[in-house]
Amino acid sequence: MSDTATAAAAPMQRVTLRLGQIRVNDNNVRQDLSLDEKFLGSVAANGVKVPVVVLPLGEDTYELKMGHRRYFAARATKEAEQEQDAIEVPAFVLDPSLREAGEDFIDQLIENDDDYRRGLTELEQADALFGAVGAGMKQARVAELTGRSRKEVSQAVKTAKSVGERTRSALTEAGTYDLDLEVLGVLGEFDDDPAAVDRLLDAYAKGRFEFQVQWERDDREEQRARAEVRPQLAAAGVRLAEDDDTLPATAEPLSELDGPDGEPMTAEAHAECPGHVATWAENPREPGEVEYFCTAPERFGHYPPQEDAPETGSDQAEEQPQAASEAKASEPSREYVKAGNKAYRAAEKARQAWLKDLIGRKTAPKPLAAFITRQLLACPKPVAQWVGDAGRRDLVKELTGYDAPAERAATATPAKLTLLNFAVLAATFEKRMGEVRTWRTDPAARSAVYELREIRQDARTWLKFLAQIGYPLSSVEQAIVDDEAYQEGQPDTADAHRQAYEDTPAAVSAEDTEDAS
Repeated sequence: MSDTATAAAAPMQRVTLRLGQIRVNDNNVRQDLSLDEKFLGSVAANGVKVPVVVLPLGEDTYELKMGHRRYFAARATKEAEQEQDAIEVPAFVLDPSLREAGEDFIDQLIENDDDYRRGLTELEQADALFGAVGAGMKQARVAELTGRSRKEVSQAVKTAKSVGERTRSALTEAGTYDLDLEVLGVLGEFDDDPAAVDRLLDAYAKGRFEFQVQWERDDREEQRARAEVRPQLAAAGVRLAEDDDTLPATAEPLSELDGPDGEPMTAEAHAECPGHVATWAENPREPGEVEYFCTAPERFGHYPPQEDAPETGSDQAEEQPQAASEAKASEPSREYVKAGNKAYRAAEKARQAWLKDLIGRKTAPKPLAAFITRQLLACPKPVAQWVGDAGRRDLVKELTGYDAPAERAATATPAKLTLLNFAVLAATFEKRMGEVRTWRTDPAARSAVYELREIRQDARTWLKFLAQIGYPLSSVEQAIVDDEAYQEGQPDTADAHRQAYEDTPAAVSAEDTEDAS
């Protein structure tokens, strides 16, 4: 074996040196040391942990080859030069006989090139912080040594603990490593539901993460509430139709039927009817809310308000079931409507959270001033109708985070004033979109909501602008912007119905009439 090979196999000598023994390499190509506050704080708290690399010059002095940032950061921890020279750092000493000409420059390139270096991901950093705490170190000490706040350490520890192996496997499979702690914390929240994690990762890739988070949280709360309601209904002897499509075509909601006294039918008054059944509400005010139906109102003697019962054997009695069936054919399925309502409400919450974050910034996006001016000059229906509304004022407080936004305006910067003005317009458009059926395009919704077409147009204006300044539209919002029927999550029965409706001459006639008006 050659002498060179023997020398190359020998390990570098590790020693402890004083900074006064080390001379800076004149061939260092780095122009900017980037000694930021966080790095300086870390060296001040921990000292130099990673050894510098030096080459002996003789007379107990060494030339610095690798570690210039660590060297100067260590010196920055002391003011007097004598104190700086006395600072001790770990070092690896190279063998001069093994160095080639120009190797200094190659070492610098290899050490610092991004293609060769990889920092820890957010999750890996969180695991390290969690590991330190798990080993017995106090969170306050972890924060001190790493230059993080106690809140950041606490969040990282909580996230590392909540993200389980199934979610980590999903991250690996998806090749997703750039997630921040906030996103990882959400994934940890749904660690017990692999399907939800997959949906969230898919939404993150599509830029719709905030919407999917809200949808998943709403869905989880809905399932929890339904689990509580089911035994309550069973104890009361009420049948539950989990899926609206299992209701017979003759079923009618009690809200559309008269009771025995001519007053609107109540669930209590109808409880003994053989056709009494409950199903999940189409647009629940609270999770787990149900609506009550009669499965065969004509058979059991219930009729719509102000409609007399037809005489037995009459033509009207024979034609009524057929007429009711034809009327129902013009409406989308309740399952489709419930899915759309759920998506719309989730989008509303996610959108308003995004608006609150935007309005809380110190600077305003450039398009805001022009949009505000244009809306105030044009004074469209949302502005004209809702500017003075009490509900709008409450929403402004929510979006701005101020109990007295008008008082905040007295000391606001010009940029903040723009954002406060925008908050007022945001509240007016959000109030205009408070009608949950805004997402619907079917004639049943238009006949039930006055100005639905105009509301959709205002919603389109608003959502287009938000998309322009960076808001990620959800699928239900994108359908409004495109003026198309909402597709995602739509059952096949609703697809078939909508296609049948669009192919009928009556549908064309209805559209022409509304456009003409």
